[in-house]
Amino acid sequence: MRCFDCSELGRDAPASAVCTDCGAAACAEHVTAVPRLVHRAAGMGRSTGPVPGRRMVCPVCRRAAAA
Repeated sequence: MRCFDCSELGRDAPASAVCTDCGAAACAEHVTAVPRLVHRAAGMGRSTGPVPGRRMVCPVCRRAAAA
């Protein structure tokens, strides 16, 4: 799989992750690891884990989330 953003720039780079929001493949240069809370079922509700997980986001989705 090849990085979608690199291909738009005329470059050829292997993808190292897939954006969790849009599904585009991204190379190490274009992907960002964003922390996310991990929830678990706890009795009648849920609890949040003490250590955050991560999700991988492409530059387009990262800008869209910041706007």
